[in-house]
Amino acid sequence: MTDEASAQSSEKRTFGGIPLSRRSGLAAITGLAAIGVGTYFGVSSCSNNPAPVAQPKPKPKPKPTPQPRSAPLGNPLTGIGTAGNVLAVKIDNVGEAQSLHAGLNSADLVYVIQVEGGLSRYLAVFDSSDIPHSIGPVRSARQTDIPLLAPYGRVGLAYSGAITGLLKYLGRANLQNITPADAAQLFNNGGNDPTFISPATIFRTYPQLAPATDVGFRFGPQPAGGKPAKSVSASMPSASFTFTASGARWLVSCDGSPAMTVDQGRAFADNVIIQHVNVVHGQFTDHNAAEPANEVFSETTGHGTAEFYRDGNVWHGQWSKPADNSPTSYTVNGAPMQLTPGRTWIVLLGTGYVG
Repeated sequence: MTDEASAQSSEKRTFGGIPLSRRSGLAAITGLAAIGVGTYFGVSSCSNNPAPVAQPKPKPKPKPTPQPRSAPLGNPLTGIGTAGNVLAVKIDNVGEAQSLHAGLNSADLVYVIQVEGGLSRYLAVFDSSDIPHSIGPVRSARQTDIPLLAPYGRVGLAYSGAITGLLKYLGRANLQNITPADAAQLFNNGGNDPTFISPATIFRTYPQLAPATDVGFRFGPQPAGGKPAKSVSASMPSASFTFTASGARWLVSCDGSPAMTVDQGRAFADNVIIQHVNVVHGQFTDHNAAEPANEVFSETTGHGTAEFYRDGNVWHGQWSKPADNSPTSYTVNGAPMQLTPGRTWIVLLGTGYVG
């Protein structure tokens, strides 16, 4: 599969005396009132009345003492640690790239997204409080990424390129686009496949990236009603995933083989969410491939069913996201689904689910 070009972004939003008069004349002089700072004087003709006493200057009201801000309650993406600044990275998951993965076990979240040809790609979300040495191999952005990341605020999105028609939408999105075209020095191998990034360098270069915020995940003790589950499998037209229970973790397999990383061993999750979505034709066509290929779009704004896996059990529930920039609500029987603190993999699954 081939990809594309890169993007830049910009946004802007904006929102926009009293004449004094004088009179002069002899009559006015006899009734003159002169105003001084904090003092009133009266002038009159001969009188036995005592002159008015100057009024004391009012004391200014004391300014309220600023109250210290409360300390962060933790990372809202994992339920543990502190909330660092956020970087999302598009990661290749086709063919040889599966043997080159770096950094996945440091991600807070990993979204598994269908792309053209029924293949898969990862959108991994990291925060600056816990980063690996390297992340990759980095690949191109997709239309799905824009509404999916909207609730996160102006976070970084690192990718190697995009279809020409998508570039202007990425530029308009509330994202810090990080690409070889804009910052080639941040990508090794000249930004050519396979290319990797150093998250430490990214965070130093872009210190203003938005911190981790509440995008809908809830953490706590496991709720009642879970059923034992040894594994879960999810299939896309040309990709498959299996998550196998191993104690409190779920070991990841992809296309029939263990999902390994070059730096952190077997990929694993503490929670797995199978989020059933509509996967439809995207707005853009890739004309760089051997033949034109229409991108696909996973609809993450809306509502649908979901399965939640934690601690060797499964719960069946719902997801709901009323607007692109709204958090996603994950519920079971109308109550928030409590995840175990740690990393969550979210499979955005269209048809072909096998549970």
